[in-house]
Amino acid sequence: MSTQGVLVVGDATIDLYPTDATSITPGSRFEWHIGGTATNVARWAASLGSETGLVTNIGTDIMGEMAAQHLAESPVDTTHVTRVDATSPLTLYAATEDDEHWTAWIAGSCYGFTPPADPATLVSPYEWVHLEGVTLPADVNQTAVRRLAEAAAAAGTNVSFDLNGRTTQWPTPDAYRQALQDVLQYCDLVFAGTDDLAVAGIDRTPAGVLELLPPNHSATAFITDGPAETTAMIVADGEVIEQVTATPPTASVATTAGAGDAFAGAVLAARHSGISDLKELATIGNTAGAGDAFAGAVLAARHSGISDLKELATIGNTAGAAAVSTVGPFDTDRFGAMDRLR
Repeated sequence: MSTQGVLVVGDATIDLYPTDATSITPGSRFEWHIGGTATNVARWAASLGSETGLVTNIGTDIMGEMAAQHLAESPVDTTHVTRVDATSPLTLYAATEDDEHWTAWIAGSCYGFTPPADPATLVSPYEWVHLEGVTLPADVNQTAVRRLAEAAAAAGTNVSFDLNGRTTQWPTPDAYRQALQDVLQYCDLVFAGTDDLAVAGIDRTPAGVLELLPPNHSATAFITDGPAETTAMIVADGEVIEQVTATPPTASVATTAGAGDAFAGAVLAARHSGISDLKELATIGNTAGAGDAFAGAVLAARHSGISDLKELATIGNTAGAAAVSTVGPFDTDRFGAMDRLR
């Protein structure tokens, strides 16, 4: 019987952001945040009150030392975070005129996670195990991701998966699509951005998601598309039996980095708390992805002693829907939450 909440498995990175909005030049100053899709999801789920564990690697360099201390002081359980004798993976954000650009230094780093010796023993205590597409390439953790999904399904643990497709990680759409199909056969909850579906070379629609699932599969899936409508659907025996849409609240953000991770973390926390209504889940995910208004309201409520997830979600949704703010990357430390939530 699963007794713990959510186990998130995947990557951790050190994300660097210029302290101002100008172009990067010699002498530019930066602020750093712990990032990585899995680490972001874990911190979001934990900030919403779910008992959350993280499986990832952290380097032994100075950035790894700071990241390890930061995580140890957070509400995320770091029992399964492994210190690896290697450099920490770094990413650098730079704004462009009409988009944003990321440069990553991954080669030779500790990027990914250390596969467990016994996947079944690791996953069986949890209600949910969340896996990430960025660690699915063969040169990262492909075999381990599939083994964890298979072990979780066999143990009765729910499996969640975020596609997180990156064109730089896959030689062809077919390779990415096949790797996804190998894992999604075990999944109960699927998060797909329209950009992810494009990387897989399939329609950015519910029909495209169905192409990735086995013919008789059952699951809940969310298709996000930035500020456009989110589509949520329940699939039973290969057929869509319920489909709803939800529009994210209006927000002006400095960067959309981590929005999908916030969506996934919030939905996982909601599912763990017993919320199953499709529209409500999509709304919770959208408002978390919209940024700090949601986070600030929820963290303030947690600090004041409110712990009921449905009440927290309502508070966050109200704040997120009303706010138009310019913010940077989500970091719960900005609200002093790490000490408040312990």
